[in-house]
Amino acid sequence: MAAFVVCNQLIVAAAQGPAPQIPEGGGPPGPFPNTSVSAVNVIAKGSSVFDGRVEVPGFDGQGPIAWSLNRYNRGDFALRLAPGDPVAALGNLGQGFIDFADNSPGVAASQAWRPSQSFGVVIPTARQNGPIDWGDGEGPFYPTVAISWASSGPSYNMADGSFGAGGLDINTGRAGTHSSSPEANFSFSATWFPFDQGWLGGDVAGPTSEGRSGWTSADAHVAGLSAGLVKWIEYPAGSMTYGGLAELRLPGVNTLQDGMLFATSSDGASDVNIVGVAPKEDGSAWVITIREDSATDAETLAAAGQSEFQFVYIPFNAQRLIGGHIIGADGSKRKAVGDFTITRTGMGTYELTVPWKTGADGTLLLQVAEFEPDTSPQLASRAFLSYEYKNGKFIIQSRKTTSDTNAELFDSSFYVAWVDFKEPLALPDGPRMRSLGPVAVSEEGVVAKEAGIAVNPDSPEALVVFIDSVNFRAEYDPITGAIAANAVMGRFYDPANLQAISDPFIIAGNPYGTVSRCDVKYNPVSKQYVVVATARAYSGYGTDVPLVALVNSQSVAGGGPALAKVWVHHPESEESYDDVAVAVSPRNGNFLLVAERKATGEGESTGGCLYDKDGNRLTPFFTRLDLLQSVGDEDDPDVIYHDGLKAFLYISNTDNSNGSTGTLSNRIVGSIVDDAPNSQGELVVRVEQPLSDGLPAGRAEGHPAAIVNPFNGELIVAYDAGNSTAQGDLSFFNLGTPPDYVFSPVRPEVPYLNGASGNPFNHQHPQLAADPEHGVIVVGFNATGSAVGLPEAYAFCLLGPDGQPMPSQLGAPYFLADSPGGLGTSVNYHNIKFSPASKSFIAVYSGAPGITYLASLQITSSHLPPVAPPVLAVAIQGGSVIITWPATATGLALQTTTTLSPPAWQDSGLAPVMEGDRFRVTVTVSGQSRFFRLISR
Repeated sequence: MAAFVVCNQLIVAAAQGPAPQIPEGGGPPGPFPNTSVSAVNVIAKGSSVFDGRVEVPGFDGQGPIAWSLNRYNRGDFALRLAPGDPVAALGNLGQGFIDFADNSPGVAASQAWRPSQSFGVVIPTARQNGPIDWGDGEGPFYPTVAISWASSGPSYNMADGSFGAGGLDINTGRAGTHSSSPEANFSFSATWFPFDQGWLGGDVAGPTSEGRSGWTSADAHVAGLSAGLVKWIEYPAGSMTYGGLAELRLPGVNTLQDGMLFATSSDGASDVNIVGVAPKEDGSAWVITIREDSATDAETLAAAGQSEFQFVYIPFNAQRLIGGHIIGADGSKRKAVGDFTITRTGMGTYELTVPWKTGADGTLLLQVAEFEPDTSPQLASRAFLSYEYKNGKFIIQSRKTTSDTNAELFDSSFYVAWVDFKEPLALPDGPRMRSLGPVAVSEEGVVAKEAGIAVNPDSPEALVVFIDSVNFRAEYDPITGAIAANAVMGRFYDPANLQAISDPFIIAGNPYGTVSRCDVKYNPVSKQYVVVATARAYSGYGTDVPLVALVNSQSVAGGGPALAKVWVHHPESEESYDDVAVAVSPRNGNFLLVAERKATGEGESTGGCLYDKDGNRLTPFFTRLDLLQSVGDEDDPDVIYHDGLKAFLYISNTDNSNGSTGTLSNRIVGSIVDDAPNSQGELVVRVEQPLSDGLPAGRAEGHPAAIVNPFNGELIVAYDAGNSTAQGDLSFFNLGTPPDYVFSPVRPEVPYLNGASGNPFNHQHPQLAADPEHGVIVVGFNATGSAVGLPEAYAFCLLGPDGQPMPSQLGAPYFLADSPGGLGTSVNYHNIKFSPASKSFIAVYSGAPGITYLASLQITSSHLPPVAPPVLAVAIQGGSVIITWPATATGLALQTTTTLSPPAWQDSGLAPVMEGDRFRVTVTVSGQSRFFRLISR
């Protein structure tokens, strides 16, 4: 009888790469190379002839991910990662002095992934000291090295799996000016740092003519960093010229104490550029200085068009790190970790040993890390570094170009890190993530001032709404038919790629004045979106009134109009409304509108009104919600639906503005509101209670947002310390049972932002969203008014499944995307939601000069407690084999292979049927052995 073996193991993949598109005559690459740092030592030699050829005898060690070299000539080496057949991939090496340029997909070295600036950083190191002389009539030279992202070598694209040319080249050059060519042949190493492993880095474009910074492409950086963290410095001062000089800040990182920065030119020119870095004396930033390797003076910098560089940050608490910051004058360790020794043996020369390690066991990363003396403004050193392994020691040289053909030894402080081929350095535990954007939503000519977003949990669709404050399209108000002065616009987007899937359309307008305070939620019962906003001076009384609209999802619209219904809430109100918010009950489709309203003698009151899914009003226009402090203001109302309680939770903050004198001032409060009216058609509002601790005494508590933690059922409330402050806290509550719903704190409050004014930045109006699959909650907010040089941006921090802030390499929140010119400080200027369809957080924000943007964040690492894998059971029944597993184990696929040497797993094609509490498949016995396993999909 055939053997049936069941593998009782659930296979959960890491962040996935694309499926390779294998051309005719080609072969597949190896596994997607995003799981580990990896390095390679390339041996490259010249000959007695100086031309376009090079000799590459082989690699002097590599790993843990295999490398290949699929095209090369003098000064250009197309390195590739994870070849499908690592042994065969070495076949095009060791061919003597040659220009290797075979672009056939059948070359094993090309059946690999090409490193991409969208997925990681590559740092090269010259692995041969000068002077180098091949006897080719060119004389001795001194090695310089950089990278290019414009390779002619073919391989597989890490973004889409296509086969073609592009990706990484290592450029090897020689210091000085050489009339024949700036290129040279010598041995070098390269180290790959994948963003999916969490390494902080990116590929920085040269400055614009105005000095603005950017990435070389929208996704050429790790999630959590924005391009505005690089600030180009005018040089010379007063010249209005930018290029060659920048400062790089990582939020909350002390550049003297927390870690090291390694950088390389990625400009791609044959005449290699040198990148120097220097930590500022106050630890706030690194100064980046870029020069041609031919520059013989400190103050000749690279032009803007040759200032592209990439960087990676290695924190001192990285796992298995061996290295540190070395003082050039005496070879001492300014700060170092791991077991190594280093000695200065002469001018610009240092001997380093790593116990039990040789040059074939790994490679060194080297980076000059000090200021050039006697420069104003301060510039990073122009020294460049190289090393080679001799007599059991790593000999490091530091040189500066002094003439067209010479580079003399100079003492220079530098960073050094050992990268082991078997056990490379890795980051501490923490979240891993990817990001997209920013993508401009509002069209050119639109002046957008607020924005909101709601996601469809059943399909890849998100509705973005924003207020066009000039009505660029000259839209007509759908209610009055008059042309609008301000318009609430909507547009559908695909949350997976942030691409628009509809044209902009009007939702509501105001012919008489402005519109503000828009909010939007999805109604899973009606398959529509509910949009609310406040129209100023709209009604016949000249008062401010809420506007309410229902917008069809695209599946409901079926190609017809998106706008289903729009109306004025409480058109005859004699008192003006202000801030509005809305939430939807997924139980019955009813939605609750909450709003501030002017109240004689107390400034503003807050009330609510319940509508059914079709927009029919169920309760009076205004039922008081601010019961705890009825004579004092309640400000910035918000509302969410609490699935566990089957009711709404209203939240607000108290204050005593507008001349009111309540007993509470700047506290977070809330109450439970039923999702259906009582038998008298009234809104049922429960006792209002505090949702914050009031500590420290005297500090404001404002602008709250709340979410029910999907992992433990607790209510999390995020609130700031008032307008434009650098502090914000999280509180945690259980809300009890009806009819009293007693709010009970379950743990002490913790800060999500804890700084001083302007440090790291100011903010207000936090927002919350949760990824239930990966165990992460995002707190999103605006970053403005930084006193320490951080940019205006949309920022965020991450909470784990317990609601506590997660560990981070940064001492301050992450940056999702810049907002040039500033980010609006109102809650209605930014928002964030989680899209189950794309498994990503989608953030929307509007900033100066009136542009609305989208950006997304995808968590790729799970932070939920491990779940025991489901156990497959097998039983023989007649001529069949019955395989079963628990019905609670959903989202899995049954795979099979006929051999395990090597395995060739593929989907079994067997459709499971439910029997009781188990899934079951029936396999007909044949004469061939088969193996089975479950994988996560």
